[in-house]
Amino acid sequence: MKKYLFLLSFLLGAVGLRAGDEAGPVTVDLTTETTAVVPGEPFTVGVRLTMAPGWHTYAKDPGDSGLPTRVDWTLPQGFTAGEIQWPEAKRIVVPPLVNFGYENAVSLLVEIKPSAVPQNPVTLVAKVRWLACKDICVPGEDTVSLTLPVAVSSHATRRPPLVLFPVLLAFLGGLLLNVMPCVLPVLSIKVLGFVNTPRATLRRHGLLYGLGVVVSFWVLAGLLLALRAGGNQLGWGFQLQSPLFVTGMFLLFFIFGLNLLGVFEIGTGWTGVGGSSSKAAFFGGVLAVLVATPCTAPFMGPALGVALTQTVGVAFTIFTAVGVGLAFPYVLLSFYPTGLHRLPKPGAWMLTLKEFLAFLFFGTAVWLLWVLGTQRGVGVMGGVLLCGVGVGVGAWLAGPLALRAGSDGKRAFLRRGGMGLMVLFVFLSFFFQKPAKTKTVWEPYSDAKVENLLTNGQKIFVDFTASWCLTCQVNERTVLSSPSLHQFFKENDVALLKADWTNQDPDITKALERFGRSGVPLYVVYLPNKKPILLPVVLTKDSIEKALGNP
Repeated sequence: MKKYLFLLSFLLGAVGLRAGDEAGPVTVDLTTETTAVVPGEPFTVGVRLTMAPGWHTYAKDPGDSGLPTRVDWTLPQGFTAGEIQWPEAKRIVVPPLVNFGYENAVSLLVEIKPSAVPQNPVTLVAKVRWLACKDICVPGEDTVSLTLPVAVSSHATRRPPLVLFPVLLAFLGGLLLNVMPCVLPVLSIKVLGFVNTPRATLRRHGLLYGLGVVVSFWVLAGLLLALRAGGNQLGWGFQLQSPLFVTGMFLLFFIFGLNLLGVFEIGTGWTGVGGSSSKAAFFGGVLAVLVATPCTAPFMGPALGVALTQTVGVAFTIFTAVGVGLAFPYVLLSFYPTGLHRLPKPGAWMLTLKEFLAFLFFGTAVWLLWVLGTQRGVGVMGGVLLCGVGVGVGAWLAGPLALRAGSDGKRAFLRRGGMGLMVLFVFLSFFFQKPAKTKTVWEPYSDAKVENLLTNGQKIFVDFTASWCLTCQVNERTVLSSPSLHQFFKENDVALLKADWTNQDPDITKALERFGRSGVPLYVVYLPNKKPILLPVVLTKDSIEKALGNP
C-alpha cells in the first residue's frame, strides 16, 4: 500500500511541477576548491543541492521509498568523472515509511580526472536529476556548468588553507609528548648526557638534538604522505601496525636495558641514548621520535588530521611544528641550564641512576611485547620472547663472561660469538610472525552496522582504539571498564562498537578521516536523527553519559 501512496504523491508532484506554480524546492550549483585545472591532476567538484525548508532529497540507499539523486556529466574529451562520494544520510521517518536522505543542503562530491593536454578553458556540465519530498514528492532536474582555466602546474591552484591554528595545536601536542610514557625513558637517559657534557658544548648538543627530532619528523611525514599517495590508508602511528616493526622495537629496548645494567658494554654514543658526542645528541633526537610514534598527545589528533588532508607544504609545516614542540624543552634547557648546578657531582649515583633507568626500557619492551601479542597472538609473542632470551645469552657471552676470560684470544672469541648470537636471534625473531586469532568483547565496528542500529532507533557508542595506543589503553582500563558505566549502557540500551585499528584497516582509517582525525583514540556517540558527537580524548564517565542524554 505504501508504494502506491508514494507513486500517487510522485505523480501529483510531477503535475504540480509542470503546472509552473513555482520554480521548485531545490536549487543546484557546482562548487570546487580548485581555482584552475592542472593537466592530469584529479580534482574534486561538489554538486550542491539546496532544499527549501521542510523538503528533502534522497541518499544512494533511499530506504522504503524515494529515488537517489543522479548526475550525468558532459565533459571535455579525455576527462572522466568518478562515482558520487555520498555523505552520511539522515534518517527520515514518515510513518509508515523510513527513508534516508538530506535536508537543507548537501554537497555530492565527485572526483574529476582531466586529460594530459586539456583545452583552455575547461567547462564541466552536469545534468542533475533528483526527487524532493515534503507532503508530496516533486521530481526535478537542472543542468549546471562550471568553467575553469588551465594551469601549467599545481602551484596556486587551490585556495590557501588556514593553518595557523593547526600549527599551534601541533606544537602543543609535540610539547606534551615529552611527558608521555613512551618518550620519558629516552629523555631520562638524556639527563645523564647533560651531567657528563661540558657546559660549553650544551648548546651545540641541544641544537643537534632538535635537528635530529625535526629531520626525523620530516622523514616520517614524507614516508606517510608517499604511502598515502600510493593508495594506502594510513595515519599517525602506522609503524606500530606492523608486527615486524613492533618486534624490532621490543628487541631494541631490551638491548638498551641490558646495556644500561652493564651486562655488556658497547657504549651509548652509537645509539644516541647517552654519551657526550655530537652523534649521540643527533641520534638522541631520532630515537625520541621513533619511540614517540605510539603516543598521541592531546591536541595532536586534530592537527595531524588537517595535515593529512592538505597540500604537501602544509603537511610538512604541521609535522615540523610537532617536532619543534617535542624538541623545545631539551633545547631550552641546553641554552639556559640554570637547574644543572643543583645536580650532584658525577659519582656513584650516576651508575645507580643508569641501572634504574634500564628498568624503564624493560617496561617499555614488555608493553611492546604485549602489543605484539594482541596483533599476532600468544604463540608469536612467546617465540619473540624466546628470541629475547637468546639475545640476553649473547649479551652475557659478550659481556661478563668475556671479561672473565683468561686470555685475549678467548675474550675476543666470546665477544664475537656473543654479538653474533645476538644478531642471529634478532633475525630469527622475524620468522615468528603469524596471523593472530583475536577476540573482542565489543561488537566490531562497521558503517553498515551503525546505519542498521540507527534505523532501529538505538544509541551507539564507538571506541576507535588500538593496542599500541597508550592513551586508548588507559581510557579502557580506567573509564570504559567501569561497572557503573556498563550498567548505564545496559539500562539505556546503548550499542557498543569497537573500531580496532591495531592492525591496518582502510575502512577505519576512512571513518577517522570523516571526523577530521588521522589517529586514535577517538570516541563517537551516535543518536537517532542527530549528528554524531565527538568526545574528548581525556575521557570521563560524565562526558559519556552527558553525550548519551543523561546530564
